[in-house]
Amino acid sequence: MSDPRWRNVQPAIQLLGNVQVNGSWRGQLTLSSRKVLAVLTSAGAEIGMNAYNIADHLWGSTQPASGLQMVRSYVMTLRMALRSTPVQIVHNRATGYRLILSSNDVDAYLFEACLRNAQKSFRSEKNPQEAIRSLEVGLGMWRSETAMPEVQDVILLKGEAQRLQELRLQAEETLAEVRLRASPRGHHSLIPRLLHLVHLYPFRERLIASLMIALYSSGRRVEALLTYSDSRLRFIEYAGVEPAITLRRIQVAILNSLDHDSLVSLLPEPSSGCTVPPSQVPGLSELGQSIRG
Repeated sequence: MSDPRWRNVQPAIQLLGNVQVNGSWRGQLTLSSRKVLAVLTSAGAEIGMNAYNIADHLWGSTQPASGLQMVRSYVMTLRMALRSTPVQIVHNRATGYRLILSSNDVDAYLFEACLRNAQKSFRSEKNPQEAIRSLEVGLGMWRSETAMPEVQDVILLKGEAQRLQELRLQAEETLAEVRLRASPRGHHSLIPRLLHLVHLYPFRERLIASLMIALYSSGRRVEALLTYSDSRLRFIEYAGVEPAITLRRIQVAILNSLDHDSLVSLLPEPSSGCTVPPSQVPGLSELGQSIRG
């Protein structure tokens, strides 16, 4: 299967880490300019935002007297930074500032397209290797554990960062589950990443389940059982509840020395959630075709 055309694409706007414009202006934008860029990008390609709206997002009730002029200055800086990219900022008196971009101009858009492609590949076409490839490429676009960490004092951007973070974790969970299903061996390669993720997100039950199976299938039965018991104690201590029944069933299967396929059959069907309305991400259907090409 040929490499997708977007594999080596360097998106003009990058949100999956610190906000930046790719190219000669990388790292040279002020924090305020990056906030404006992230606000316009998160609003979507079809939604305009006037200077009053942008100022309200940046400062709220603490807006300085020169806030509108400052916003216009930030936009001018962004226009200069984007000159070497396909992205443009246009202004309309009625609708305000708006980005003209395509679906491969923003890393977050590409990441979400990868999730959509993985879901279709696995569920509709029963093609786990294509799903794995899409998820690995999508996750490879992340440059840090968090999207837009430096601009999350803007409420709009904090919400968008949380949404992208949830999708990233869904992608991690789905990748582990699909790899467990697709490969009869090599589960030890999953363990370092799953250990890291479970440490960071100790209440993500899908990650815990995959870690238990990966450990058991790699000959580390005791560690798999300890993972369950440690997680159960954590759930009871911090939330006052038992973990999901799936984890208990996997524990029982390990105690009974069932084979790998029997344990994997206890996992729920992998899924890749993606909540951006297509109207806000231009050319998603075309992008899907390029991913699959």
